[in-house]
Amino acid sequence: MRITSGLLRNRRFQVPDQEVRPTMEAVREAVFSSLGSVEGLHVLDLFAGSGALGMEAWSRGAESVTFVEQHSRVWKNLQRNLEELSHPDLGKTKVFKSDAVRWLSRAGEAFDVILADPPYDLPDAMENTLAGIVAHSVLKPDGVLVYEMRAKGDPVVSTDWKLLRDKRYGKTRVLILKLNSEDAR
Repeated sequence: MRITSGLLRNRRFQVPDQEVRPTMEAVREAVFSSLGSVEGLHVLDLFAGSGALGMEAWSRGAESVTFVEQHSRVWKNLQRNLEELSHPDLGKTKVFKSDAVRWLSRAGEAFDVILADPPYDLPDAMENTLAGIVAHSVLKPDGVLVYEMRAKGDPVVSTDWKLLRDKRYGKTRVLILKLNSEDAR
């Protein structure tokens, strides 16, 4: 796999051969085209896996990227990739080995962009992730959540959220969500 844009454009990174389903290059390009600039933003990559989404934000100028991954082998691979790709002009990174939804209660900060790409077969992943983000105030009021899921089926999004974009890319579906304002609740 390779990074598609920014300071690390065309740099390759290692992807474990099991336990991950990295976001394809074309989907990453479309996501970041939709988001616009992430320069100077604080980004959270939940269910980080290969780290493809977070590394893309990092390469494109995010001030910081926090990665959360629970599988030991995948987490070690992600740390190794970040070390190999490190550059003095890139923002800061942090990598946590933890269940993504449980980690939200310990986040201790709010992010401008949250990238969530849970395993497609993880039960109640969307419901639990969205509820955890709201319960622990992990997304800034003007921030956005990018949620990747299987293209089949219809997502159920609570009234806490406003759907900004819903796009399918083959077997992948990407939702871009924003928290509803206090006035809208």
